[in-house]
Amino acid sequence: MPNTADREAPLAGHSLASHTDVEDFRSRAAELLTPHRIDISDGAATAAFRGEVRAARIGDMQVIYLEQGVDIDVDILEPIDYYDVMFAWRGEGRIAAIGDRRGIIDPTHGAMLSPGMFATMHMNSDYAQLHVRIERATLDRRLEALLRRPVTAPASFDVSLDLSEPQLATWNAALRVALTDLDAHGGSIAHPLAAANWQDFLLTGLLTGSSHSYRTALDEIRTGTAHSRAVRDAMDFCRAHVADVVATEDVARHAGTTVRSLQRAFRTELDMSPTEYLRALRLDEAHRELSEMTADQQDSVTEVAYRWGFTHVSRFAGAYRARFGELPSATRSHALRR
Repeated sequence: MPNTADREAPLAGHSLASHTDVEDFRSRAAELLTPHRIDISDGAATAAFRGEVRAARIGDMQVIYLEQGVDIDVDILEPIDYYDVMFAWRGEGRIAAIGDRRGIIDPTHGAMLSPGMFATMHMNSDYAQLHVRIERATLDRRLEALLRRPVTAPASFDVSLDLSEPQLATWNAALRVALTDLDAHGGSIAHPLAAANWQDFLLTGLLTGSSHSYRTALDEIRTGTAHSRAVRDAMDFCRAHVADVVATEDVARHAGTTVRSLQRAFRTELDMSPTEYLRALRLDEAHRELSEMTADQQDSVTEVAYRWGFTHVSRFAGAYRARFGELPSATRSHALRR
């Protein structure tokens, strides 16, 4: 059967597979997203199925285009461990997520699943879908950069995205510019430095334009009401002395308060202790150093851990993996292979 995929759709130069077999299509899509089941809707002819899978990267994010040509029902079989932003390139779909959260996916409405969620979907025959897959560690790092502090739990987004709202409309338009660039030979995203900036821009727009569990904290930063003076001073002190031996008493003294008051303020405003905040800063520095490792500077994971105050390497590795989704040795290996 000839490939009848929409060549005006995005990522035409990034086709991974064209399938007429439902199971082959499902298997290929699951490699990019998550395990799921596909059922051909009642009345739809299996012979009319035509699956198209395309994918490309914007930095650490992945953009995936899927179409199938018949009405189908999709059941995500297990909770996802990443963020999945979904848009309709054409046609209409419906989504039902845990907690009876429902939404329509069409030209003016998108949907978003957060880590720990799963859903069922119905897709019309003319429906073509664009996914933006964002790893939790990738979004966490951008969120922490905006908040200027570590986060203790993944952001939980509203399932429904209203693309007619000004901020999300701008974000959607920017994403389409990025898609055009991906299809251009030698576009800006082909350069890793440009791709990193595109990634930060798109993540910032998503975080500041949509509803999620950290939106209030981001809005408080915009209005200058994010943290009390004592917490701000303590955070500044920790960042300035991240490589030094620092006790909570030192931080409290600099902030002009008692240890107990500082701990209470950190727990109330940041949902962590001063010690946990400082440890997160040190993990970030270790991650930065391991990510920038070169052939000329091949310090071991142990040396990097000790440099940033972690004397128990196994505990460091566990905390590092919990924060960044991989072991420090994996980060180091990836950097040295570049």
